[in-house]
Parts: sequence; C-alpha cells; structure tokens
Amino acid sequence: MIKAVHNPLYHRFFNVYIRRLVRQNFRDVRIIGDFVPDNRSILLVPNHFSWWDGFFAWELNRKLLHKNFYLMMLERELEKHKFFAKIGAFSIAPTSKGMMDSLRYAATVLNQPENLLVFYPQGKLFSQHHMALEFQKGVEWIVENSTNIRLIMCANLVDYYAHPKPSLSIYIQEYERLLDFNLAQFQITYNLFLKQSIHKQDTIHRQ
Repeated sequence: MIKAVHNPLYHRFFNVYIRRLVRQNFRDVRIIGDFVPDNRSILLVPNHFSWWDGFFAWELNRKLLHKNFYLMMLERELEKHKFFAKIGAFSIAPTSKGMMDSLRYAATVLNQPENLLVFYPQGKLFSQHHMALEFQKGVEWIVENSTNIRLIMCANLVDYYAHPKPSLSIYIQEYERLLDFNLAQFQITYNLFLKQSIHKQDTIHRQ
C-alpha cells in the first residue's frame, strides 16, 4: 500500500490552491451543524458524489476541525497522483490483503488524537440526491479497532438556484453510538441525516 507522507510545503501549497479553486467555482461555502473541538481523533464520513469530495473535506478541516488530514483513496488513483500522499492520502487496494492492510493503517491513524481520517464507506460515487446509501463493512472494522475517536457524519450538497455559480453547504452531525456500534444502525442513521440535510437545504433556499 501507499502510505501518507505529510510534507509541510505541499500543505501550504494545497491550502492556497484549494482555497482559490473553491472561490473560483463556488459562490459561497456554508458549514451547518454543531462542533466543539476536543482531544479525540475524528473519523469523518461524508457522502461521495463528485470529483470535489476530497477538496470539500480539506476545506471543512481547514475551517472547522483543525486536525492532521488523512484520506483513504483507491490505489489505482493514488498511483496516478502520488503527490496526494504528501497531504495525507493513503491507498486501499480491492484485494483481501490490500483492504486489511489499509484498514489497519486507518486504525493506527485514528489512534493518534491529533488526526482526522476521511472515509467513504459507500465505496463508490452516487448522486447527492441518493438517500439510500449502502455501507461496506470497513467502517465497522475501523470503529471497533480504534480508541477514543469521534465519528462525524457529513453531507455535502451543491445547488445553483438563481445563480451562475453553485453554493456548497456542508452539513455535519456527530454519531454518538460508538460503544455498541452496529453497521446497519449507522447506515439507517446516516441516511436519515442525509435526508434531513437535503430537506434543510431546500428550506433554507426557499426563504
């Protein structure tokens, strides 16, 4: 597997690059939801619907979460863009050994309280309007093999309405049931959170 090798120079460059990219392509960015920082690591679980998703997570971390950034990425994609490893990306390969190596590495990342791990348990892209996401078992393994973590559900929603540029709304909500974590229950809770976020988005823009 390809492991993350953080490089401060790449971090500074990407902070400037991503901020400029977001400003050029989005009318505004809003974060909706409560977050109180503490000394626990964060497992961030967003919806996965676009090329932008990793950049959205980076912006959320820069603006609000303030942790060391890690993101699990398909090995074939990271092979093409190895510079992403220098800002926290690491690989997962679609083999039994490859997946277990990456999940163990993910748990190691989360066992350091200063870290954030971005993980997409749906495994592939779906429309942002899809409200019946199905999660793979990797997220359950990570939660069960990590200690002193927070799980933050995240819904990224992009809408144009009457403007030439879209707005990005990032909804967040903490999932509390980690001690008795159950994948099926988490999936139900996340899909309800996503549905409620879409409803709030529609309500906000009608005001």
